[in-house]
Amino acid sequence: MKHPLLVTLLSTSLLACAGRKPDWHVEPSSQPTQASPADNDAPLDAVALGDARWAERTDPQNVREAIAHWEGVVAAEPSNADVLVKLTHAYYFLADGYLRDDDDAYLEALDAGVRWGERAMVASSPEFAAAMAEGAKYPDAIALVGPQGVPAMFWYTTALGKWAKKQGFAVMLGHKDNIKVAMERVLTLDPTFLGGAPHAYFGVFYAVAPAIAGGDLDKSREHFEAALAISPDVLSTKVLWAAELATKTQDEATFDRLLAEVLEADENAVPRIVAENRVEQQKARELQARRDELF
Repeated sequence: MKHPLLVTLLSTSLLACAGRKPDWHVEPSSQPTQASPADNDAPLDAVALGDARWAERTDPQNVREAIAHWEGVVAAEPSNADVLVKLTHAYYFLADGYLRDDDDAYLEALDAGVRWGERAMVASSPEFAAAMAEGAKYPDAIALVGPQGVPAMFWYTTALGKWAKKQGFAVMLGHKDNIKVAMERVLTLDPTFLGGAPHAYFGVFYAVAPAIAGGDLDKSREHFEAALAISPDVLSTKVLWAAELATKTQDEATFDRLLAEVLEADENAVPRIVAENRVEQQKARELQARRDELF
C-alpha cells in the first residue's frame, strides 16, 4: 500500500528510490475521509463531540464516530495540530485495538493513521516542515522538533512502525532508521510521555531488529525496565515485553509471569487508559493461546 504523502518520513535516498519529490502543500480533499458530522456543527463543537465519543472508546464504533467528527474539523481547519494528532492516535488505536484479525482493515487504518500523522508533524512543528520543504535530511529536520511536537511525532512513528512491520521485514528495514531517529527525539524530549511509552517502543525496537541492523537484547530489556519504572500500571509494556523480548530469548518464565500480571491487573488502575488496558488484556489472552507455537 502506497502513502500519498510518505515523503514526510522518508530520507532523500529513499525518496529517490521511490521516484517521489517532497510536497508540503496538502489539500484536505486528498486525505482519507469518512462520514462527516452534521454540516452545521461548528469546529469547536465537533471537537467536543469527537472527544466525547473517544472517551467511550471501549466500543470501536465510538472510535469511528470520534474520527468522523475530527475529520470534519480538519476539513475546515486543515492545520489544526491538536485534532490531527487525535486522528493519528485514533486510527492507530482502531487498528491495534480492534482490527488485528483483519489484515486488510488493519493496514487500511494504519495507512490512514500514517497520513494524518504526516500532517500532524507538519502542523505541530513549522521548523520541521520548513526544513523538509527546503530539502533537509530527515534526521536534521527531526532535530528541530520541539516539545510541542512530541505527541505528533510519537503517534506518527508508532503508526508507521506497525504498518511497516505488518508489511514485512524488507519494508520494516527500509523505515528502521527514520523510525529510530524520530523516537529517539521523543525519548530525549519527554522520556515519561504516556507512562514511559518511548522506552517501551525501544524495548520492542531492539528486540525485533536483527543484530546486524542494530538489535540488542540487553538494550531491549533496559528500556522495558525503564518504562515499567516510570509507570508499572501501563499494561502494554508487559505485553510487548512478553510478545517481543521474551519470545526472542525463549524466556518462558518471564513470558508467563508478565502475562499473568497483565491478566490479574485492575483495568481501572489508570482511568485514562481503561480501554487500552482492556485491549492489552485481550492481547495477553491471545498470546497465552499461542504459547506452544511461540516456544
